[in-house]
Amino acid sequence: MVLTSPSWVNTWNVVHYPSAAPTFFPAVDGYIDGGVFANNPSMAALSQTQDHRALKTPPRHDRIALLSIGTGTSLMRIERKNLDWGQAQWIKPLLNIMMDGVMGAADYQCRQILGKRYHRLAPVFQPDQVIGLDAVDRIPDLVEFAKTVDISEAVKWLNATW
Repeated sequence: MVLTSPSWVNTWNVVHYPSAAPTFFPAVDGYIDGGVFANNPSMAALSQTQDHRALKTPPRHDRIALLSIGTGTSLMRIERKNLDWGQAQWIKPLLNIMMDGVMGAADYQCRQILGKRYHRLAPVFQPDQVIGLDAVDRIPDLVEFAKTVDISEAVKWLNATW
C-alpha cells in the first residue's frame, strides 16, 4: 500500500528533514538538520512565542512555561594546555565546542528570561562514553543509559508548573 495523502507526506517530511545531519546523512529536498543552527532549539521556540506576525498580542513571559529536553551530552576535555594544532586537528573538537556552546547559550538565555518557568532535562554521558550520531550499533547502550537518567527533577517541575 502506498500512502500519498497530503497529511502522510507532511508527516514524512517533518520526520525526514531533521534527520539529514550533514556528513552523516544526505540533505532531503534541500533541508538539513536544524541542529546545525539550533542544537538546543528552546530559545528559538521562546522567540516564536513573541512573533507579532503570528499573534497580535504575544503572551507575557509569566504565562509561558518551557520544558527543554536534550538527547545526551558527551563531556569532552582537551588535556594539554598549549596546543599547536592545525586546522585538521582542531576541526572535530572545535565543532563539538561550538555545538555545546550554542546549547549552553540557549539554556542560559531561556533560564534568564523565564526563570522557574523553564526547565531543561539534559542527561550527561560518563566522560569516557562517546556515541556518534550514526552509531546504530550502540542503540542498546543508549537504551541502558536512558534507563539510568534521573528525571525526578523534571517530573517535579512538570507537576509544579502545569
